[in-house]
Amino acid sequence: MQFIDDIMNFLKTLSFVDVVFFFAVLALMLLIIVLIYFIRENRAEEEMNFPSQGNNLPPKNDNNNDEITSLKEITEALENAEPSAINLNKYEEDQEEKAIISYDELLKRKNDFAINYSEEESLDDDLTVKKVDLDNLINKEVRVKPEIKVSVISYEKEEAFLEALKKLQQTLN
Repeated sequence: MQFIDDIMNFLKTLSFVDVVFFFAVLALMLLIIVLIYFIRENRAEEEMNFPSQGNNLPPKNDNNNDEITSLKEITEALENAEPSAINLNKYEEDQEEKAIISYDELLKRKNDFAINYSEEESLDDDLTVKKVDLDNLINKEVRVKPEIKVSVISYEKEEAFLEALKKLQQTLN
């Protein structure tokens, strides 16, 4: 009882700001102690799960060639590794069974179809309009390959463009 009375008398002698500061310092000390406890528990748990990992680490080399060869070994090991089986939970298994089409099937079939066009009209050199054939919408035999069309500006257009740029620069200066 005397200890509690002494603490109360001590707190009464302090101003409000001092009391707040006192309790803030106590709270910070408590948080630091809890943090240290959790860090130690986490390290102890890691050592229990991986006891041999800390002892068998390869020595660090400052030589870049050793790092590159080890990276090559790691990438080769990853490429040669067999894919591990995916453990699906009950919900995921149900969804896979009920799925209309799987993601792998979509990837396999993405280039199997092409849209049929009945007419094609060029409005400008750069703009082409195509009319979709609604009767035969999908052509299963055609594989669409992207075409890269490179158009070169004529010499006269390029000269005119450069002259316009020169005039613009003169008017800005």
